[in-house]
Amino acid sequence: MMKKSMVISTVVGVVGLMGCQHLPNQTVIAPQVISEPLQWESHDYQTHVVPLPASLFSLTSAQQDAFLHYYSDPQHVQISPNIRLANYLSNLVSGFSYSGDTYSATEALSNQSGNCLSLAVLTTALAKLVDLDVLYQEVHTAPIYKRFGNLMTTSTHVRSLVLQPKEQQKDNVIIFRSRAVIDYFPSSTNDVGEYLSEQAFISMYYQNMAANALVKDDKDLAYSYLAQAMALDPANAETINTLTVLYRKDGYVNQARALYEYVINNDIESVHTLSNFAVLLKKVGDKETLASIGEMYLNTDDSNPYRWYDIGNEYLDRGDHLRAKVFFKRAVERGPYLSEGYLGLAKVYYLEGNWNKAESMMMKALSLTYPSDNQALYAAKLEAIQNTKRP
Repeated sequence: MMKKSMVISTVVGVVGLMGCQHLPNQTVIAPQVISEPLQWESHDYQTHVVPLPASLFSLTSAQQDAFLHYYSDPQHVQISPNIRLANYLSNLVSGFSYSGDTYSATEALSNQSGNCLSLAVLTTALAKLVDLDVLYQEVHTAPIYKRFGNLMTTSTHVRSLVLQPKEQQKDNVIIFRSRAVIDYFPSSTNDVGEYLSEQAFISMYYQNMAANALVKDDKDLAYSYLAQAMALDPANAETINTLTVLYRKDGYVNQARALYEYVINNDIESVHTLSNFAVLLKKVGDKETLASIGEMYLNTDDSNPYRWYDIGNEYLDRGDHLRAKVFFKRAVERGPYLSEGYLGLAKVYYLEGNWNKAESMMMKALSLTYPSDNQALYAAKLEAIQNTKRP
């Protein structure tokens, strides 16, 4: 997959509303500040006017009135404001049609559909009307891949958390604010990741729109959306990664390579960035740098276990069992409650002829699956390993 295709990230989601959670304050990951200026602009594209960030959260007068009427209804005022907003969304979501489309708040309400990013944008628009704070959090789920020619997209899931209004601290007692978690199809098996700043969250909208434009081969529009994303969060590895994909598609290999080297030198690379850099290095025949990509992966801090599982499979396909094992172990470290990392280790040990370890890892993987998932398949694999062990 990664040998032949360019990988870009979009924010989609697989809707339900999770209940109120009382959680301690969390650190929000702000956009990274870098001292070295990044020369990313190109004069080879005609820029288009794209929506400004504030417009994403605008609602029509009718949409505002409908929400405020519900929110101010005497029957609801005794309910905590963030839960009130969540209940309103819950009623809306019941009629929503999930789609992979990224919409502004107005569009999401008008179309009664959208992906998880659209839901988070709509949540934010409503919260802004009543002065409630919103947090944004990545959620690691099994990746969804879509291929469009030589372009591959993979998804990132995001959810929003609406906070209870601030309460004044008394007698040095810390009062935690309850949070209503708004998410599409929430699951207890989801692996929650870092909290995002609002700037980083909004930049995801422009990443998505740029990806859509790339799929349609509208390179000028893609560049225009990416320029807006870069203005919001210039050190976002996934935005830069999508920009390099655009440059590579247009044959600007030197510009793309300069961006890859920039993110590596400034420690802002992602697994996707390195994967795409490997594709470029292979294309230009730089075997020496290509050989170092494996070490670069090891120095990359990515909390998504599924990404390490994907990289492990890539090296397994190459016949590099040692590196595959390293990446599958990292998948287990990042998500010890997920089955995939153990499955990967079972495959490596099986190919190495280490039947006992293969059986142990496969049993662990099976114990972490559910009947509705891959339990039957895992059970069959375990039986195959056990049959191999028998004399």
